[in-house]
Amino acid sequence: MQAEKHLFATTPLLGSILRKRAVERLFSSNSRDAAVKLARAVEEGHPEADTIFQRLLLLQHGNEPVMHSALWNYWKSCRFEELLKRTHSSETLQPDLLQALVAMPENDWGNGLVFMLWTLLDRDEIADMIEANGRHAPALEMDTLFGLVRGNPGRYLDLEDPDYSIFEKAWLAASGAQRQRISTTVLKSQDPRLVAAYDHAVKEGHDPQLVIEALKLCGDHDALLDRLHGLPFTSALEVIAFWEEGGGRPKSPSKKAVVEHSVALYRELAGLIPESRPSALPGTRDIFSFWTEQHRTDELLQQDLSSPDPFRRAGALFSGVQRGSIPRNRLQEISLNGTWPEKLALQYLFTVPDASSRQEHVCWLQPQDNIVAAILTTRLPGSLEESSSLSGRVHAGAGPADQSAELQHKLLQLLKVLQGYFLRGLITVDSNDDATEKNAVETEELTDVEW
Repeated sequence: MQAEKHLFATTPLLGSILRKRAVERLFSSNSRDAAVKLARAVEEGHPEADTIFQRLLLLQHGNEPVMHSALWNYWKSCRFEELLKRTHSSETLQPDLLQALVAMPENDWGNGLVFMLWTLLDRDEIADMIEANGRHAPALEMDTLFGLVRGNPGRYLDLEDPDYSIFEKAWLAASGAQRQRISTTVLKSQDPRLVAAYDHAVKEGHDPQLVIEALKLCGDHDALLDRLHGLPFTSALEVIAFWEEGGGRPKSPSKKAVVEHSVALYRELAGLIPESRPSALPGTRDIFSFWTEQHRTDELLQQDLSSPDPFRRAGALFSGVQRGSIPRNRLQEISLNGTWPEKLALQYLFTVPDASSRQEHVCWLQPQDNIVAAILTTRLPGSLEESSSLSGRVHAGAGPADQSAELQHKLLQLLKVLQGYFLRGLITVDSNDDATEKNAVETEELTDVEW
């Protein structure tokens, strides 16, 4: 009590002496209360706060276990706010923090603190120390996060994770910068199980193209075919080109047959595609490629998302959507209430709400007005209605057997091969009430669709 009474003494001449004696008594008591009182004194701006903090940081669990545990538990309860603030603003304290972490007990409690501070600070020297000491986090998802961020997927692949829940929790705990490093680890791993975990667990929070590239690298052609589900037909054409050039095929006989048929049609398409022309006039650049090049880092992307300039926001939006870093609810809000440059970016990537649903002042040119564009922008697998509509448009527009008509027919044929794979065994339900018995099921064979 006497030490606490004089901890903030301000008596002229004697105040400094009384404060120092109070601090020494608290440190020598080696009690839980003393540790918390000293930590709070630092937070409350004690005149000797810097000295007290450094002494607290250098407490050793082996020498003062009670005081050491109480101190770190208190800092943990405050999300290490004071610790992070002081070590961030002082380079001289950073080696002391690293020394404190090195000396942390190698049990679940000590390891939990070390990994928590690594997560908050994301500093290489802490990560290097963890690896050098062979530490593992007590929580599997934290250990997985560390391994994936550091390019060591073995920390995850050594675990049993049939439903990918461990991977998913690790992803949710990661920062934006850490997620990019996880994506790089997945891409470099060439491990089918890791790619599958990434694709299943991350869902809309990743770049689908990264999954495609990873599946190509690891040679999982069966999963590569299945991963075309949900992608635009243009992305499927890129994968078919990969199969045509590299010669890889799925192991499953049914999947292999689909790929063989697709590759054969793709080869026939090669001679029907007109020569490409530059998309931009001399002296100009394509705006979408310009936006992509401008936002190579997450920091610049986040900065421009909040820019007062609508074109900067549109560029960041375009790049962010491709990386999967823009939440769906924000995209929906921008598609309704954003400026026209932002809507332009979304219109290029998605189908935005119909203009007639709001008082829209911009009339968008829909690529679906062109038959080839409508086929290319179909998102696999599409629906039976879409397929029938496209077939009707192709047949209705069929004129002389020119190159353009052949291209339309061949593209539609290739699209239907993939639709036939994804929509096989499709069951549809209608409102027909002709059944005379309860729970009766009527089946009908679909005869007007050619796969």
